[in-house]
Amino acid sequence: MDYTIDGEDHTATVRGKDLVIDGTARQMEIISRSPTGMEFLLDNQYHRATYLREAAGKLVVEVDGVAVTLMTNRKLDEIVYKNSGGASEALAESSLLSQIPGKVVSVAVSQGDSVATGDTICVLESMKMQVSVKAHMDGKIKSVRAKVGSNVAKGDMIAEIE
Repeated sequence: MDYTIDGEDHTATVRGKDLVIDGTARQMEIISRSPTGMEFLLDNQYHRATYLREAAGKLVVEVDGVAVTLMTNRKLDEIVYKNSGGASEALAESSLLSQIPGKVVSVAVSQGDSVATGDTICVLESMKMQVSVKAHMDGKIKSVRAKVGSNVAKGDMIAEIE
């Protein structure tokens, strides 16, 4: 598993009974686990971890009284950007990307429509709130990827404007 602690990247894998952290094998034995935390021995030293909160690839854990934020999906933004057309500079300029995850409630434009900066392209519902996704530039709608009733993730392409 790749993760980030305080801005520093790390890798952890399990090999037999060992936990390999950044290439160094450490002996780990789990004493107890629950939905709220765990007790374990790491290199024969006792530790207690309490799960404080988890959201969008971040897990805040208190280990021996010290709060630590783990970024469990440290490459997620890069993957979403690349797979939503962000790898092409020209496409990145014309792509209207979702800034939030949500369900598409309505689509206000069709291919070929002219739009101005600030025009509503579609409406997303997220956490029981409706949010308008607005055009980021003047132009003509080249394609609309959002479909009513579908779900979009943060970074998904909503439309392409040229």
